[in-house]
Amino acid sequence: MKKGRTEGGTLISQIHQVNQRVWYDVLSRNGLEDLAGARGRVIFALWNEDNIPIKKLVEKTSLDKATLTGIIDRLERDGYVKRIPSPDDKRATLISRTGKDEIFKSKIPEVSKEQNKLFYKGFSPSEIKEFEEYLKRILVNCKEAEAGE
Repeated sequence: MKKGRTEGGTLISQIHQVNQRVWYDVLSRNGLEDLAGARGRVIFALWNEDNIPIKKLVEKTSLDKATLTGIIDRLERDGYVKRIPSPDDKRATLISRTGKDEIFKSKIPEVSKEQNKLFYKGFSPSEIKEFEEYLKRILVNCKEAEAGE
């Protein structure tokens, strides 16, 4: 910290930019380009919980609704997801996987392991845990600010 100035926001932005490029390279080397960027975030979220409303997908991916809608349009066009009417709420649409993404599942654990190895190089398990707790707190703070709290 220089003269009372913090660098956290700038560092997070820089890490995000560099990590996006590194992650794309890792995905490309493994034939998983379709999981790059926000597309991957949507598919990963649906692996954890499928058949969910867009509103819940917004929460799980931290993407805004307009951006998410465009990504879903492209994923639907490419055959990875489909929109289905909610049986419980006529106004809601659920986003559901088609199964085309199953080809990625066997490769993702190894790719994620490679990325984590790179990301946490030189960190002890306790440092990783502490670091991730700080990041979670920052995320909560940002979400509260976004919600106007």
